[in-house]
Amino acid sequence: MPEIFPDKFAKAAEAIYEIFEKVVENHDEILDAIDKLLILERKGVFDEIVKLSEFKVPITPEEIGEIAERFELLLKILLSVDERVLKVIKRLIDAFEESMVYEQMSMMEAMRALRDPDVQKAIGFALTLAKNFGKRI
Repeated sequence: MPEIFPDKFAKAAEAIYEIFEKVVENHDEILDAIDKLLILERKGVFDEIVKLSEFKVPITPEEIGEIAERFELLLKILLSVDERVLKVIKRLIDAFEESMVYEQMSMMEAMRALRDPDVQKAIGFALTLAKNFGKRI
């Protein structure tokens, strides 16, 4: 059985005490962070990060720093986005995926497509988004 040295035990106890102090001092922030991590997990963000980590691309330390900064910004954006916005983004991604195979359309066919209620909804959304975005530029 390994011998426990009193100074190692004291250091371990001190470290545990410091951890508990931090938890008590910051428990609201820790719970908030855990909630945000759970949201990201449920949305599959971590799975996507794991997939990205499987890429074997030689990059420089400077590029790693840039990627880290961009990832931090992306994470902040993701955590600040309303659930409705995330649903719209998901629908937009789904629409992009479904639209990857398309046929060229004449001007007359495009005009006829404007009668489609789904096209009208998308145009209404796009114009409303453009107006609101324009206010903020």
